[in-house]
Amino acid sequence: MGKKKNKNKVSGAVKTAAKTEKKLANKLKKELANLGEEDIAKVVAQIEREEAKRAAASEKNLPGPPSARAYASLTPHPTLNELILFGGEYHNGQKTEVYNELIFYNPVSNSWRQVKAPGAPPPRSAHQAVATPANKGELWVFGGEFTSPSETQFYHYKDLWCFSLAEKKWEKVVAPNGPSARSGHRMSLVGRGLLVFGGYCDDGRECRYHDDLYAFSLDTRTWEKITPNGRGPSPRSACLMLPAGNDSVIIYGGFSRVRDGRTERACTHTDMFRLSCSAGGTWAWRALGGGARTARAGLAAAVNVHANRAYVFGGVNDVEETEEELKGEMSDDLSVLDLETARWHSVTLRSEQPRPSAVHNTPTEEPSPEIVTVITDEVFTIKLGGAPAAAGGGGGEGEGAVRERAVGGAGGGPSARMSATLAAHRSVLYVYGGVLEKDDKQFYLGDMYSLDLHKLNEWKTIISQPALPDWLGSDSEEYDSEGSDEESDSDDSDEQ
Repeated sequence: MGKKKNKNKVSGAVKTAAKTEKKLANKLKKELANLGEEDIAKVVAQIEREEAKRAAASEKNLPGPPSARAYASLTPHPTLNELILFGGEYHNGQKTEVYNELIFYNPVSNSWRQVKAPGAPPPRSAHQAVATPANKGELWVFGGEFTSPSETQFYHYKDLWCFSLAEKKWEKVVAPNGPSARSGHRMSLVGRGLLVFGGYCDDGRECRYHDDLYAFSLDTRTWEKITPNGRGPSPRSACLMLPAGNDSVIIYGGFSRVRDGRTERACTHTDMFRLSCSAGGTWAWRALGGGARTARAGLAAAVNVHANRAYVFGGVNDVEETEEELKGEMSDDLSVLDLETARWHSVTLRSEQPRPSAVHNTPTEEPSPEIVTVITDEVFTIKLGGAPAAAGGGGGEGEGAVRERAVGGAGGGPSARMSATLAAHRSVLYVYGGVLEKDDKQFYLGDMYSLDLHKLNEWKTIISQPALPDWLGSDSEEYDSEGSDEESDSDDSDEQ
């Protein structure tokens, strides 16, 4: 008789992997002890237990605006003229602080109100939040990440939370078969469901990007993994996901790292797709052109559902200075995407000042006519085709002519930045916070601006940005012999 096979025998490769995992865990444990930090999973669980002990909701008016932050969510209130700020993070080069504050902004009184409610989620950033008027108003939050103060540990969430705006209490919604833990994903309200796409998860040893798609029914409170027909976007995080009607969304851009031999390279995507659901409930992808656009990561977007248009602001474009160095160029560009035609257009502001009178008796060459199509829907006016108006140039002739200037920090609005929060509510566009990269440093901003989409004449400053704080970290990232030199903190920010 031959030898019996030992079904419980473990291969050498599996043993080696288990030993390596144990060594890494012990090393991390020692490092955390030296830093005075606990295991991050235990910290998150403890915070959740403490939040659950809160007996009743409390509210207080804040004496001033919230602290500077990025990767937060700014959501239009579904029934009131308010904005809902939740979460986010702040980093000063040495320490990271992550928030779970729930703050309401009233633009009429220009006041901020913080609500502490029972059973709140643990602190997080790079999450997603949407609001629905159902059940007298609900705020839904999914996923995100928690970073330890020293940035040596990262915890990605896969939890789903619902905040009742009427009852002022949180509920952790437990439903099986949902998305895996992730941050930098995108979530939209489509019909009576939440649609979640993409994102990434970094456990410190491997960074994995997602291209999966999940739907959560608000009626049955169940998750369903969707496999649409057609070819869709590649795995990515930090893309734009824009609801286009009751049965479709548009996906644009995003960020990922692509394996190239033994190394990885950063990839900022510029492709665009439409995801639609038929009357029979079948989902399908369709690639869109979308027009030429500079590749940027860290874009912020807000949808004006009544005009079927999305506003996109800021972002960063990596420019190769040498073969080994990239420089991030920040943008203060404001663009609009027509969600029906999937075409990009620049937005120009209209000054209410009268244009300067023409200088007479000065012969000038008659300019060649410019073929321009002007579209207005009483929300804003844009030019399709043709070059943008030159700085200080005149508009059309006749009564009511206006001057136009490009949107940007130089015009009194928000300065160049990435990963700001953007919201469009009651025909007003709001920009809050974000990150400014300067000389290999990242400064978290706390300023806020609004733009009337009816008048579209000038940015209004709600919160002025004070002088940039001192940067407490080193100017360049340092890596130990056992770490990877392929990633940097600035690259991580592109993923969110």
